[in-house]
Order: sequence, then structure tokens, then C-alpha cells
Amino acid sequence: MLQSILPEELNNALSSVNFKNVYEIRLRQGKKILVNYLNKLKYLNNKGLSDFADGAIVCTPQIIQVLMFKATKGSLYSYYDQINQGYLTLKGGIRIGIVGEAVTEGKKVKSLKNYSSLNIRIPHQVIGCSKQAFSFLKQNNTLHNTLILSPPGSGKTTFLRDLAYQVYNNLPHLNVLILDERYEIASSVNGKPQLNVGQADILSGTSKQFGFEKGIRSMSPQIIFTDEIATKEDVESILYAKGCGV
Repeated sequence: MLQSILPEELNNALSSVNFKNVYEIRLRQGKKILVNYLNKLKYLNNKGLSDFADGAIVCTPQIIQVLMFKATKGSLYSYYDQINQGYLTLKGGIRIGIVGEAVTEGKKVKSLKNYSSLNIRIPHQVIGCSKQAFSFLKQNNTLHNTLILSPPGSGKTTFLRDLAYQVYNNLPHLNVLILDERYEIASSVNGKPQLNVGQADILSGTSKQFGFEKGIRSMSPQIIFTDEIATKEDVESILYAKGCGV
């Protein structure tokens, strides 16, 4: 999927690179393109990856335009709601972060235009990465309430995704709801998860406040998986779920 959205120039430059080890591609208009390769930042030049900036490909407005055109299949309007949230989710779980110029109406952001930077994040499913921790988190026939903490880019979502899979593998009797607010855990496209999260009900693209309340009422989960707890409202939603016995 990644190769199908990249401009020809970038595909040619990456032709000798093992995509399994590519975590991110950062494109900033007027700046040299960077690739996160096995958690090390490399410059992209016409021959592949380098530790040195000399000869690196500079991101042009045309590169961003072509990539966005391909990623949206030629119809930016179809992806309007996602773009306004600052990202696109594609098949295979690829997620493109987008920044540019905000178009506002009063205090509300209506849309984004003049895209200036893209961050292409390539998810990596690591089956079994949470298996050792799972044995400590398991409590009788359920899980302890668990908070995962680590610096950015350390693999929290990868761990969380596999933890959902471990529950399916070891506690299949439990009803599991995944609240995937930013399409990063299951990376669903048209309702179909692109990554293996076991047997779970998935609610994507909605706030925790809505997702927890409606998800609990409609699906009666015993466990909820979610990520990026950032606001007071998020905390209140989690306390609500705990009060419901989840």
C-alpha cells in the first residue's frame, strides 16, 4: 500500500530499502526528507538512505500534492472529515499525519489547506510482544485495570494491539471493545480492521466520551482497549466505564 501512494521519485529512491524496517517517512515542504528506519532517522537520497544530509531529496509542493492525490484516490473531498482531524488512515493501517494552514470560522476549524508537512506512519504488528507482560496482567479470568506509559515512539500502541490479541487467544470468553479514536489500534478501513486485534468489537473515529457511553450500552464489553488519554474528559470517560464494571 505504501508504494502505491508515493510519487515515482520516492519509490525509486526507496527501491532498495526493506519496507518492513521503515517506521515513518517525514516530508516537510522545502526540507530534506527523513525516514525513521529501525528507530534511527536517515536522510533519503536517490540511492536510498544515508546518515548524511548531502544529496538528500528536498520535499517539494509537487511531492506533497501527488502523495495526497494518490492517498485520497483523486478525491480529497471524500476524505474531508479525516483531513480536518489532521490525518488519513489507509489500507494496511498506514496513517498520514497532515499539517498546513487552518481555515477557521469563529473559533472552529473548518478545514486544512496548503498542506506543508506530512508524516507517514507505517504500523508494525509484533505478535507476542505483550505475551510476557500478559501473564502479570491476567487476573483470574480477566485483566487488571492497566495503564501503559512510555515516551513517544516506544511502541505503546503496538503493545496495546497485541494485548488485545492475547486476550482473544487466552480469554476468548470475554467481550472486548476497542475504542480506536484515531484509527491507530485496529486501523479499520470501511469497517474492516487492517491489523489483527483478535475477536473484538471496534468503534473508530469517535471521542472517548461518546465511545465509552454508547459502546458500553450497545455492546456490554467486559474490557475496553483505548489509547492516548490526554484530557480531563478522557479521564471522566474511563471513570464512567469503571463505574459500569468494565
